[in-house]
Amino acid sequence: MNTDPLEYVDPGTAFSLVGMLYLLMAIAAGIHVVLNKQNEAAAFSWLGIIVLAPLVGATLYWLFGINRIRRRAQAEMPHHTVTATSTRKQHDALQKAVDIDRMPRPWQQQMRLGLGVHQSPYLADNAVHPLLNGDQAYPEMIGAIENARQCVVLSSYIFEYDKIGTQFIDALVAAHNRGVFVRVMIDGLGVGYGFSLVRSDRVLRRQGVKTARFLSALSTTGTRFINLRNHRKILSVDGTVAFVGGINIRDSNLLGLATHSADSRHSEMTQDVHFKIEGPVINQINAVFSADWQFAAGETLALPQWQGHSGLAVTARVLLDGPDDNYQKLQLTMLGAIQSAQQRVLIVSPYFLPGKVLLSALQLAVLRGVRVCVCVPRQNNLAFVGWAMRANQSQLVEHGVQLFESPAPFDHSKLFLVDNHWSMIGSSNWDARSLELNFEINLECYDTTLNQQIYAIIEHKLQQSVRVSESPDEHFVKRLRNNFFRLFSPYL
Repeated sequence: MNTDPLEYVDPGTAFSLVGMLYLLMAIAAGIHVVLNKQNEAAAFSWLGIIVLAPLVGATLYWLFGINRIRRRAQAEMPHHTVTATSTRKQHDALQKAVDIDRMPRPWQQQMRLGLGVHQSPYLADNAVHPLLNGDQAYPEMIGAIENARQCVVLSSYIFEYDKIGTQFIDALVAAHNRGVFVRVMIDGLGVGYGFSLVRSDRVLRRQGVKTARFLSALSTTGTRFINLRNHRKILSVDGTVAFVGGINIRDSNLLGLATHSADSRHSEMTQDVHFKIEGPVINQINAVFSADWQFAAGETLALPQWQGHSGLAVTARVLLDGPDDNYQKLQLTMLGAIQSAQQRVLIVSPYFLPGKVLLSALQLAVLRGVRVCVCVPRQNNLAFVGWAMRANQSQLVEHGVQLFESPAPFDHSKLFLVDNHWSMIGSSNWDARSLELNFEINLECYDTTLNQQIYAIIEHKLQQSVRVSESPDEHFVKRLRNNFFRLFSPYL
């Protein structure tokens, strides 16, 4: 009998070692589930998989069951989190927050809830002007750059090198050449959107404008995680005017191009709403850009403070969202707004895939007698997102939510309105990508006049849309497809 250990290994011993290894993995995974999974259904599901699936259960959990988004964000950008917090505190210390007790009574409870979620103070004396599509927004934005005397900072998820993109480039370069401080930041993934092989930030750099990419998809330090995206759209000029909203810089936002050219281009265009901001809330917007720029470019900025006149009507503050220290704060704010509604909740969103908590809040609002309207595109620009959204229609319609589908061109607008005084505008969609993964910027606004303006915009969209009165009667294959993609809602 050959007893050389190099030539013979007892199979029983090998299987015992594998079994022990699996047992240790399963125990460790089970402990992790119990300690970290706050959703009981998800916890029991993972425990069942770990216990019943031989060998693969624990492995699947370690690969797919752990939410690494917050850890990943903190590992990728620990300095960004610290800088963002300290910069906001410095800017907020210079502001005089409103006295909530002096605000109208319908506002007070919601403001107190908001401050409990997010510490940014509410600031009075702001103006917020809605701008429809690129046809209204781009001339205002380019005009502000052309009139700049001190400083221009621009952050965009997409900045295409096309007709409108070159107009922005020319205005930015001209401002730089006359001595204006100019900084431009584009998301590292969004910079690759579009058909042009020319990148706008490279053109700007060649002409002397300093640019930065927020978390480039590929870098000398390795491959970045594509989920950590800066979806914010910010233009701030001289501390006197700023722009936020959902509009990127690209020709497709100019609906007038389709009107004056071939009608076939109409379906390729994108509707959107952007906002021109005046008032002290600009200082909070500048603090957000400064923190992002510090992280992306390693440069500390001292941007001009708001020096305009007081007496403007809107009380507002910046609401940030992202997988850093602002994780899920936006969702809590949205929940509070829905639960405070007495008359109406109106939502316009291109990607409407909220989680069960938000869906339940909307359903409960309907049961309280609140009018809840949701407007989404009939034809989504991302087919798989549109399929997942259609799978959710029955959950909305059957519980009394008024669901509307808007016709082409694709509506990229992001509007959220509650009663006659509260609104939220900005870059966030109603999906997991915006509420958990992306870095977003929004404004929480209190003002009846602004509310009426946004209400008129939403009502016009609803009048142009078709109401979905019952669950779609679709072929089995389509229903299977839709529900399959709904399973991926947390990642779409």
